[in-house]
Amino acid sequence: MVSTAFLAGLIALLATPGPTNTLLFVAGASGAMRLAPCLLGAESLAYLLAVTLLGFALQPVLAAEPGFTLGLQLLAALYLLHAAWRMWHRPLSLAASTAAPVTPRMIATTTMLNPKTLIIAFGLMPAGWNGQASLAFAHLALLAVTVPVVGGLWFLAGHLGARKASPRTTQTIVPRFSALVLTGFAVLLARSALAGL
Repeated sequence: MVSTAFLAGLIALLATPGPTNTLLFVAGASGAMRLAPCLLGAESLAYLLAVTLLGFALQPVLAAEPGFTLGLQLLAALYLLHAAWRMWHRPLSLAASTAAPVTPRMIATTTMLNPKTLIIAFGLMPAGWNGQASLAFAHLALLAVTVPVVGGLWFLAGHLGARKASPRTTQTIVPRFSALVLTGFAVLLARSALAGL
């Protein structure tokens, strides 16, 4: 019922560097392994919610009003700039901390505003999926399983990389580099939205 093309496309899309993956990498580099299940669960739930909302509720609106899509892109760009600012001013600490540099709320919000949700909802999901319950469930179930697996690899990459890096790298360079990456994604999103005006 689920095509291999959908699975291959989904894995390729989710594995691509992006805002959520950047945050998961930073979370892994912070050494907070206990947060991994919460962060990956937040990512999975956010993807499911966003794709379902886009596919079932917003598809007619997005088709009739292109400006709505542009508004979503600009909103996502603003949020990414906010997340980048927070990351730049909150360097990681490998010591126990009361305030985690990456929270489940950050992961969920970034994921819901991630352009990948649009690609999944309107590019990867099969035609007519929002009108067929069994087809929708099968694809959404596979999405729910695939997201934490791929996200977990990004988290693990950050964790393993931090173990070999100096404290200065993990506490200052990684979060600031990640802030620059998030800023880059924000600029690309804003340019794309403004080009559509």
